Amino acid sequence: MTRKSRIADIAEAAGVSIASVSKALNNRSGVGNESRERILEVAARLDYRHKTADLADAFPSGIAVVTTAALYLNSQFYEGVIGGALKAANEAGVAAKVHLLTPDIETGSVNVERLVAEERACLLLVGLDHPLLIDQVVRSQAPAVILNGIDRTMRLSCVLPDNRSAGWLATSRLLSEGHTEIVHVSRLFRTSLKERFDGFRDAMQEAGIAIDPDRHLFDLTAAGILEPDMSNALIEAMQRGRFAKATAFVCSNDIMALGVIDALRALGRSIPRDYSVIGMDDISIAQHSNPPLTTVRIEREEIGRVGWEILRERAQNSEARPRRIGLAVKIVERATIGSPRTYLRPRV
Repeated sequence: MTRKSRIADIAEAAGVSIASVSKALNNRSGVGNESRERILEVAARLDYRHKTADLADAFPSGIAVVTTAALYLNSQFYEGVIGGALKAANEAGVAAKVHLLTPDIETGSVNVERLVAEERACLLLVGLDHPLLIDQVVRSQAPAVILNGIDRTMRLSCVLPDNRSAGWLATSRLLSEGHTEIVHVSRLFRTSLKERFDGFRDAMQEAGIAIDPDRHLFDLTAAGILEPDMSNALIEAMQRGRFAKATAFVCSNDIMALGVIDALRALGRSIPRDYSVIGMDDISIAQHSNPPLTTVRIEREEIGRVGWEILRERAQNSEARPRRIGLAVKIVERATIGSPRTYLRPRV
């Protein structure tokens, strides 16, 4: 049997790099006209069958946008991500369905084998990056992209905000105002939230401040606290004297930031006169809090849109290499940051 021609064969015969061949065959920029013509001539001469399909062939059953009910229901963040992906697919004329799957109790991972085997679905995995799921998808060879998650093995493409920069930006904003006693509020159970804490730590260390977990970290997961109970837990912690020197809170999402504000106001404190608070994500209610929340904006719809573009590239060209894309974030100034108070008057 005659071996099929490969991109490497075209590159060798045309005297160019494999990357140049890929760009020319996929009609992308970065290749000169002369080289492009030579590459296409060699490809035709070698009867190269390019693994690029049109959209109908690439998405015979559309795309499956996969997440869990818990992630979707408990976070406005994912509604924006999914909305961006659905809109982009719809504009391209590709059908998309959302699947809310239930994780396995023992492993914590969802199973997408049926979607791949029965529906021949291409996958957008929203907030799902469990190693068992990644192994399953890689074995299936189904086109797939992770949104707001990371494949540390770099076998699947990933699109997510630059979470470390988000943590660094938020903390640096407080440091620029003169705050040094800053508490990071988080739930350190996901890679994305751990990266936001890493950014907090980067900024603090760059300012010459050594991190003391008792003073600088309120980890809801370690304390066994759920978000609805966060305000009461913070009130109790502060009444016991924890965070006594704190003047500011940087929170890994806006819901936690609003919980912090509720707790501080219950203690009779004013925002931002007594404490400064900054969140992350910029969900819709952030601008309607009292006072309006300063936060780090994550372009959630953009995550979905870029994820769709990468999935389309992978579905149309099986030789497309995995990519990890971190999208830029930015501060949204509102009304919860001020200068640090020098002391708090004891309440009578």
